[in-house]
Amino acid sequence: MMTRSSAFTVLLLTQSSDLQGQLKHDLKDATVIVAKDVASLPRPKRAFDAVLLDAKRAASNEWADVQRSVDLSQTVIIAGSGEMLRQAAVVVNTIRSNGHLPGAADKVCLEHYIESKLAEFVKGMKSTAGRDLYAILMAAVERPLITFALKETNGNQLKAAHLLGMNRNTLRKKIGELRIAVKRERSRRAATPA
Repeated sequence: MMTRSSAFTVLLLTQSSDLQGQLKHDLKDATVIVAKDVASLPRPKRAFDAVLLDAKRAASNEWADVQRSVDLSQTVIIAGSGEMLRQAAVVVNTIRSNGHLPGAADKVCLEHYIESKLAEFVKGMKSTAGRDLYAILMAAVERPLITFALKETNGNQLKAAHLLGMNRNTLRKKIGELRIAVKRERSRRAATPA
């Protein structure tokens, strides 16, 4: 039988030293164990409060290795791109501060997280006699959503429109209305003179 220590433990599976450094800093009150792959983890099966899995790692069938090597019964698992994992500390710290670790019957998902944040926002709007809550919320969400989609697609508006599930012309209109700067990073090969 596995015992869980009183310290909050996080397993970070990534090869990015920048990501390792940032998450260790952001999760300074937690024990962060960094591994480049699951094979380097000590045996037997370990219990972690959270596992952060770099998407590049997940693409290489490491997910099955994680399931074999980590006790997942009370573990929050966040898998995504390095950029997304940079934001994972917020979610992990929220779970820690609430003192609640989801078990098999619970699910931590975007909908629940947004629901908790919306409750705070609506209470604040209600106390200030706010109006037109729907328009205010949509405007608050739409700009960062479009900005992240453009960043994720390296400024490619066609790909961003597809990702968002909208027509490219609609996306272009919204970019103009919301005054979103569209930046395309040139690849190193294109940036390096021949």
